[in-house]
Amino acid sequence: MDSDNWQRVRELFDAVCDLHPSQWRTELARMSADPAVVAETLELLQAQTVDLSRAQSPLRGLRAAGAQVEQGEGERLGPWRLCERLASGGMGVVFRAERADGLYAQEVAVKVLHAAPDPRIAERLAAERRILAGLQHPNIARLYDGGTTPGGQPYLVMEYVRGQALDVHCRQRRLDLRQRLALFLKVCAAVQAAHARLVLHCDLKPANILVRADGEPVLLDFGIARLIENDGSPGRQPFFTPGYAAPELRAGEPEGMASDVYSLGIVLAGLLAAQDAARGPAAGQAPLPPSRLADARCAWRGALRGDLDAIAMRAVAAAAPARYASVEALAADVRRYLEHRPVLARGGGGFYRGGRWLRRNWKGAAALAGVLLLVGAFVCWLAEARAEAERQAQVAEQVSAFLVSMFEAADPREKGARAGDDISAREVLDRAAARVGAELEASPEVQARLKGVIGLAYRNMGDLKRANPMMRASAEALAARGGARNIDEAARQFNLLAGSHANNRDGREGEALARRALALLGQQPADSFRVAQSYNSLGLSLLSEQRYSEAEAAFRQALQRHELARREQFIGVTLDNLGMMYRRKGELAAAAAMFERSTPIFLRMFGPTSFDYWSSHSERSLVLLDQGRLDEAIAAFEANLVRAPRIFGERSVYYVSENNRLAGALIRKGDYLRADGHVRTALRLSAEVMGKDSFNYSAMLETAAQLAEARDDPAAAEAAWREALAVRRAAIGDGHPDTLDLELQLGLLLARHGHAEGDALVRHAHAAWLPRIPAGSANGLRVRQGWAEWLLLKDRRDDARAALAAMAAEAAAASPETALRQQVLQAMLLQREGDAAAVAAWREVVAASARLSGADSARTARWRLALAGALAAAGGRGEQESARAAPVLRAQLAASSPLLRELPPSR
Repeated sequence: MDSDNWQRVRELFDAVCDLHPSQWRTELARMSADPAVVAETLELLQAQTVDLSRAQSPLRGLRAAGAQVEQGEGERLGPWRLCERLASGGMGVVFRAERADGLYAQEVAVKVLHAAPDPRIAERLAAERRILAGLQHPNIARLYDGGTTPGGQPYLVMEYVRGQALDVHCRQRRLDLRQRLALFLKVCAAVQAAHARLVLHCDLKPANILVRADGEPVLLDFGIARLIENDGSPGRQPFFTPGYAAPELRAGEPEGMASDVYSLGIVLAGLLAAQDAARGPAAGQAPLPPSRLADARCAWRGALRGDLDAIAMRAVAAAAPARYASVEALAADVRRYLEHRPVLARGGGGFYRGGRWLRRNWKGAAALAGVLLLVGAFVCWLAEARAEAERQAQVAEQVSAFLVSMFEAADPREKGARAGDDISAREVLDRAAARVGAELEASPEVQARLKGVIGLAYRNMGDLKRANPMMRASAEALAARGGARNIDEAARQFNLLAGSHANNRDGREGEALARRALALLGQQPADSFRVAQSYNSLGLSLLSEQRYSEAEAAFRQALQRHELARREQFIGVTLDNLGMMYRRKGELAAAAAMFERSTPIFLRMFGPTSFDYWSSHSERSLVLLDQGRLDEAIAAFEANLVRAPRIFGERSVYYVSENNRLAGALIRKGDYLRADGHVRTALRLSAEVMGKDSFNYSAMLETAAQLAEARDDPAAAEAAWREALAVRRAAIGDGHPDTLDLELQLGLLLARHGHAEGDALVRHAHAAWLPRIPAGSANGLRVRQGWAEWLLLKDRRDDARAALAAMAAEAAAASPETALRQQVLQAMLLQREGDAAAVAAWREVVAASARLSGADSARTARWRLALAGALAAAGGRGEQESARAAPVLRAQLAASSPLLRELPPSR
């Protein structure tokens, strides 16, 4: 067959190989009128699928089920409109789709999978999607969303990639040998990143690797073959492309990382030989080395013999243990070839290694040839290089063996009585955490790095109690071992730990960890990523201590370095942190400006179900809340609460905190009954996830106390304030600003009910907290308003009047909540003095509350009751205001509320 006909056969093979065999002849006849080409393609297809005959019956049944409910162009799946059918095959049908709900513009690929409709399949795929959705890498197409069609078929929403198949790109761009290997290394890096997240591809081939116009490869369908394999269908067999599938897959044995290594070996052989390596010999025979696969037209055919043949053949060894232990090990050997270093797969002796050294150092070798004294140094260097190569090979083997052992949790022989259950990612992680300390004692560096990976996985799940000790041990061990690579990783771990401590208000420990990271890194370039992240962690730690100016300076240092390097994602993260700082400082316009820049970055880069967008959107929602845009804030928190379990799971600190934030917004709205459910959920999950001795739990108790006060349940409020204060003192210390905040709130509650104990608490909080923060900041105004209220409670009216007057302008310009509290205090002062202006002041309070929380909210109803009292005291009639407030308060206040006794009898 001439080259033109063979090229046409190759194109036809790629187009139909994923289809059912019953469709091959019809589809080939439609695509080509040349009977010789059609016959050759059919012969090739049949030769490659001999070993798959046992899987045809169940696969045919699944395709038949899927065909009955196949979607068409123009239809909608959830928020997506199917615009164009791109392809169809054994996995399913692929459409180009666009966002149809108008929220934002986005173009995606939607793959409707061939699977029989079954709710259990949808549940299984939803669980697997959460793992795949977390797979974020620039060379892996993102999985955004998923669901089931009206007919019950599962579908996946993925990043839409415009590009050419890997082999087509290499051929059309006429890439040389080194360019092809450089492209292959990028593919390996993406696969290794997925393996590090415990995700396999199981169907690697050139058609699943598209190269964009900028030359960057993007891997498609990561883990989808495994999704289909595990979809619960009776008799379901693993899905793969025969020519690229490892022998164990064709034999029906479980897949592993070694299976992806084999597929990459076939891809590599094809790139090296500029041929289709999957065509190869007949089924059951070993693949050919690239040098034998290449024909005379291959300009670098001679360069394939030796190292490159050895690399490719080790990757495609028939027995999995004989292959490379990991994709990283395969890539490392390719890099050794490009750097003219000894290739481990070659197994050459001293002459071979010496030849490689001479190739790398030919100028120096010529100069050293006459210097006999350097011969000994050369011999020593060879010995050290060999020892280092063997050490690296041993490290790679140990890491590979350990990671493989983690997956044994899913082996039915390992599950015992639970053989019928699914094994979750958390159970695999727990298994790894329990074994990493004991099984890798002989390799402390490997042990330290794996502890860091496991700790980070726990951290991303929101399980900080498990995460922090693992990450701390990893960082300490790597810092002690030294070396640029270890120091960089240790600094990264210290930064992440600093952020965790800052979020839990342990700012002093967070500051120490961030400064330790900076000290480890020493002098670095102006755009250093790790230094920028260390300043970011330092800023978070200082912010948790309410040291606003120092925190802003640290965040600005981080932002400057990220902007120099144009790291868009991390520019967004730093803008988020500046927004948090400005909000807590009370500068809401500046805070909103930061989030207007940052949140769209994450939406564009990662989509609405990513951690980055979720976090930014949640912090931005707090700004909406402080701006008095309560309905918008509540809607935003509700949307984030729906996303949280899909991103983190319900047993996560992030899900806990979002329930708490939504409860706080509903309390401000005066919707106490709805808030109560979220408070209870937050308390229960915080106790389970973080423990009742954590700062996080004290924050949930704080919201519970606020709700009890709002519902006029003094006993419940006092109990919650006291428990929160005790937990917080133990967790972060007596002198922390957040501890003093609780002292102030408990003290005011006690003082309102005539308990002298409250006076000492208020005095201490005012004296210890206010001097540490800007008086005009949000917290500064809270302390000063609390002090003014206490002066009123103590009937020190002149002092209260002076205190209120001193902050009147600042309070009026602050948040609507602060301005309303100022109006309430002013009305209370006027009423205590018997001033006739009290009635007008209370009317202003009612009007302001109606604008903020709604005319018929429980908060506004309480101020109506105060207005009714002021009217009665002035000799007027307040019955109308009381009557309007009564039904709302009866519905929202606690049954034991003293206020209920002041209401007119219900009709």
